[in-house]
Amino acid sequence: MSTDTRESTEKQSPALLEACTVFVAMVLAAVGLSAVFSDFAWLPPVLISIFLIVIVGAIFRSIPVLRATGAAVIAQCLVGLIAVLVLCAPSTLILGVIPTGSSFTSVIDLLSSGVSDLYATVPPAPSTPGFTTMLTIAFTLITILIDGLVCDLKAPKVSGVLLLVLWMIPVFFAPTQVQWWHVVAILAAFLILMLSPYLPAAKWRGGLTATVAGAVAVAIGIGLPVLLPEVPSLPNRAASDKGDLTVTNPFLDLRADLGDRDDSTLFDYTSTESQGQPIRLTSINSFDGQTWAPTPFPLDSFAIANEGLPWPQGLPRSKNYSQERIDVSITDEYDQQYLPSPYAPQQPTGLDRRWIYDEKSLTVVGNGEKSGGQDYSMEYVSINPDVKDLQSATPVNTSDFETELEVPDSLPTSVKETAEKVTADADNQWEAAVLLQAYFRSGDFEYSLDAPERASGDAISDFLVDKKGYCVQFSSAMTIMARTMGIPARIGVGFGEGSKSGEGYEVSMQDSHAWPELYFEGAGWVRFEPTPGGPAGDPPKWSVASGSTDGDSEEDSEESSSPSEEPTDGAEESEATESESSSEETSAAGEPAGASIGKYLWAGLIVLVILLLAAIPALWRLILRRRRTSDPKQLEKVWTEVRALSTDYGQSLDPSKTLRFNELVLASRAQGGTEEPDSSSAESDSGADSVSPGTRGDSGDQFTALRSPAPPAGTRTAGDDTALSAFVDALEAHRYGGSEQSISSTEVSALIDEVRSDLSANATPGSRITARIWPASIFNPPR
Repeated sequence: MSTDTRESTEKQSPALLEACTVFVAMVLAAVGLSAVFSDFAWLPPVLISIFLIVIVGAIFRSIPVLRATGAAVIAQCLVGLIAVLVLCAPSTLILGVIPTGSSFTSVIDLLSSGVSDLYATVPPAPSTPGFTTMLTIAFTLITILIDGLVCDLKAPKVSGVLLLVLWMIPVFFAPTQVQWWHVVAILAAFLILMLSPYLPAAKWRGGLTATVAGAVAVAIGIGLPVLLPEVPSLPNRAASDKGDLTVTNPFLDLRADLGDRDDSTLFDYTSTESQGQPIRLTSINSFDGQTWAPTPFPLDSFAIANEGLPWPQGLPRSKNYSQERIDVSITDEYDQQYLPSPYAPQQPTGLDRRWIYDEKSLTVVGNGEKSGGQDYSMEYVSINPDVKDLQSATPVNTSDFETELEVPDSLPTSVKETAEKVTADADNQWEAAVLLQAYFRSGDFEYSLDAPERASGDAISDFLVDKKGYCVQFSSAMTIMARTMGIPARIGVGFGEGSKSGEGYEVSMQDSHAWPELYFEGAGWVRFEPTPGGPAGDPPKWSVASGSTDGDSEEDSEESSSPSEEPTDGAEESEATESESSSEETSAAGEPAGASIGKYLWAGLIVLVILLLAAIPALWRLILRRRRTSDPKQLEKVWTEVRALSTDYGQSLDPSKTLRFNELVLASRAQGGTEEPDSSSAESDSGADSVSPGTRGDSGDQFTALRSPAPPAGTRTAGDDTALSAFVDALEAHRYGGSEQSISSTEVSALIDEVRSDLSANATPGSRITARIWPASIFNPPR
């Protein structure tokens, strides 16, 4: 075999081997990703695209003319584009290969469909056309990138990081579907990329390569999923294009619910509070003059209740609340979209990720999920406002509460006139609210289910005349009258506290209830209770004050007290102390102190472990360098370090060459492939000029040193007065019996710095990176 043929074969073999390495690694990565899917219909297009990208890159890099131009990446991009169009939208191509304008439009539509599928399914998901298109495009781009890193930049370690990023998809979105063979596949892919530079030489030194690479791979591939907190699977998400989530209006069903003679238990609960609390489903804030309804809220697929709800609007974080917990068990008969919880819910436990929330009303609803059969816990904020804060509340900015202050033009004027008359003696908005509640709880109004179901403006006007109704009339009347006073108001809908049963409470349909919620600056949304009967229970203590009018009953007057007497100073002090104590246990986000610290500690620990493992090669390399250079008298050890540096930067020295030849290679004055002249050529008539074609020397004198092991006298020049030349002089004298020349520690340091600088200046970007973080000499030590 001729020399040219042999060299061509040697250049082609690494290119083909690198291509095979990338192909196998990407196939294994695809196998690891299969945990997310229930079938393998998506896999053939992905494998075809990977194969095409790799084979095109190998062909272009095997041809010297094409390899020098760097055209491999351009060819891969063009082939990848055609492959995606052929594999994903074949019906839009002319003759099956020529793309048209509709080809690109079709692919974009498929990508959009894939995004919708992502939100509409849970792992393991079926291989929809959208998913297949997304994966084909993703693997095409990632394969081009990894192939370039491995084959062009010679930085396979960086490409291994990309595979680990790809592995995060099944780890985070389908942890329960990940099997042992998924982990083995991704670890094998990672190891193949890590070891790809050493496969051609196949030089394994004492198992160090396998030990270090295996430790890092195991720590990242297995340790990371184990150490990370459990991540629930991707929730079912609505595939509808609607931007708002529309749910049933429980306010319209109250009359039927209260009239239901079936008093069977819908759900039962226990709470950390000493008394039962109203259980809220949602709030009703939109009134068009005829009907009350909840405002449809934006469908935010990532507003997942399991991840915690926002802090209640307007509630101070430092006082006027306590952190409580409720445990709820719902029967199969109560199968609704709304999740029962006291106001204000913060952190549920036991729900899947299909339960989402509206951050404004703190309503929790099921996105394709119903409440029947649910067993869950809810940490919530129990609001306990201070009367002084309510008294000093200033009017709100009306632009922030347009819906909650809206009063329809069709509302009879008698409603507003009645509100003005009842609140004539109020000095502030809180007193106005207290007077309105006291007005409805006076003996003049009667609780009765015989009232009409409607809560329109006319119905409210009739109610104020007839003075007979149930919670629908009482809550809607007080809410709309508060709005006429400039107080933002909405209606809370849910259940009363229920019936005491052992340590907890049982709630039936007969406990259905509605109540007003009014907003005060500095206190947030505050519950009032104008309904005097039914499941309402007693009014909240912060709403009981001097609200009597001339017509109030004596009983209600005795129940009420002046604002200055309710609550007492002692009670205020006690409540403030309790609030401060509670607030100390909560974080700035309203979560228990330390609830999220564990996550950050785990994340920090994982990052630290990964960094330490990744730093092992660099640390070991530093230890070896110090051992070799610690004693300046050990010249052979120092020379071993010089050769190790050369190996790190991809410029291995040939031990069969003389010291002078390797000196010129290190100093970039000779090509590494230059054949060393032998003694016969030195004695020939052609002299030094016969070896000049392979060197960068200016004269044949530079290569006189290459022809004999010992330095000829008088061959040194001022230009050669470098740390490397001085060291080579000393080493040759040591080896060949010349006069011993000593060097100092400072000269050794200068030598190492000089060699490293020269090597770095002439190395590829990939070699510079790996020389620092993954030195090759620890896996393939210099001989």
